[in-house]
Amino acid sequence: MRDSKLSQQKLKVFLLEDNLDDVELELHEMHKTLLHVDYDVARNRKEFLEKVARFSPDIILADYALPDITGIEAINVVKELGVDVPVILITGDGNETIAVDSLRLGAVDYILKKNIAGLSARVMRALEIWADRRAKERAESEEMRLQQLLFENQKMEAIGRLAGGIAHDFNNILTGVMGLSEICLIDIRGDVHLRGNLESIISISQKGADLVKQLLIFSKKMIMEFKAVNMNSFIAETALFFKRIVEESIEIRLDLHDDLPLIPCDTNQFTQVLMNLILNARDAMQGKGVITIKTRKCLMKELSGSGEPADHRWCVCISVTDTGTGIDEHHLPTIFDPFFTTKGVGKGTGLGLSIVYSVVQGHGGIVKVSSIQGEGTTFTIALPLPEDAASGGESPFYEKLPVQDSGDIRGKETVLIAEDEEVLRDLLSNFMRSLGYVVVTARDGQEAFNAYASEPEKYHLIISDMMMPNKNGIDLFREVRAIRPQVKFMLVTGYSLADVDEGILGQMTAILRKPYTPMQLVKVVRDTLDAQSS
Repeated sequence: MRDSKLSQQKLKVFLLEDNLDDVELELHEMHKTLLHVDYDVARNRKEFLEKVARFSPDIILADYALPDITGIEAINVVKELGVDVPVILITGDGNETIAVDSLRLGAVDYILKKNIAGLSARVMRALEIWADRRAKERAESEEMRLQQLLFENQKMEAIGRLAGGIAHDFNNILTGVMGLSEICLIDIRGDVHLRGNLESIISISQKGADLVKQLLIFSKKMIMEFKAVNMNSFIAETALFFKRIVEESIEIRLDLHDDLPLIPCDTNQFTQVLMNLILNARDAMQGKGVITIKTRKCLMKELSGSGEPADHRWCVCISVTDTGTGIDEHHLPTIFDPFFTTKGVGKGTGLGLSIVYSVVQGHGGIVKVSSIQGEGTTFTIALPLPEDAASGGESPFYEKLPVQDSGDIRGKETVLIAEDEEVLRDLLSNFMRSLGYVVVTARDGQEAFNAYASEPEKYHLIISDMMMPNKNGIDLFREVRAIRPQVKFMLVTGYSLADVDEGILGQMTAILRKPYTPMQLVKVVRDTLDAQSS
């Protein structure tokens, strides 16, 4: 069946042969079976180099030994020129060693001129072998691509888990450092020098908190707050800020496509994405150049790489292009790897582009990079549009109760604090007791539940960490609510709550993010108690 189909197709044959009689003989043999043969001929190396790629053949028949080029050399030339077609070597020499070498080096077949009568069948067979070989290579290439993709996903997931765990521990440490420093500031009145040192500790700790936030974004454990966003307006507003963080000699241009649909987006995290890309572009241009931010509506498949399945969803595309030095092509495959950087020691964390990658993935999108050394680099982000008006992701519930800057934060209510970190537990309980509150502490969720279950009417508020041994904050809330549905409950966390039922979260009184200072927590406590009692 396949032979029959091939014989009906138009076939383009290139012949490398200096003997015109042999050319005529080969064409005559092919025309016996192959109905439509288009051909071209090269009689020497020069003509072969000039013609073969331009002719774009389906198959090449090459004499094994011309005066200035051998059949083996012809195979190598074909590879160098990128002409991906089968080559059959034809010779008058029946040397078995030559035949074996020819096949080993890439020839599909090896034919003696005395056996030329079977040429048509050999040509069709060579085309079949070549097609099968290419299909197998494509399948193997796709399998390798999928294996590599799986490996990359597993690697990023493993690093993400590590980063998330580190971030959680650092949040607890920073909360303790900032909290103890703040309490010392309250206790110290006249020592200006010591107060300055404590304020510096708090300031440095806040920088550490910002770095922890980046780790949480990378590890996908940061709380994401999606809302419908006009991307053009968002970019136009943030560009005003970006212009203040680059040199005056660097121009930021906006090319924003009209009538973009609203898109679900966490603007806080996406500001970080644009910031990282702008800073990367700034560093690449060494003080002078143009950064262009462009938006448009497109199909996801436009950003799909070769071998990737086509994605026909509509999306909003945001690209950031610089006129900098470009990126070495050898670095492109690892550009989004965490802690990868080409900057000097101390000039970059290597997290910037990893955070870009993670945030975009968290939005269900993709990010691609293209670069030409000496001309510049373009990062293109595609964020898919929802099929309906629902934005997906987390509910906008994560708005804290308003925290007043002034007013009395003291109280006499009884508060149950569930916190597995001893330093934080003691810090918060001592600070709240100093403000008049009655505080009961628990080292884990189970201990907190036991305390509450014994006297549920005693407690005005429960403050619980999210991650604790024996029973986490979510499970604790479910169980205490079963005892007393109107329980007032504040959840403290630095993690995302994307996997938690929104109905459960909506029943909580407040959510506070780590790291925080004791004063911040008590203000939320006071507002929570006042709001619930009013």
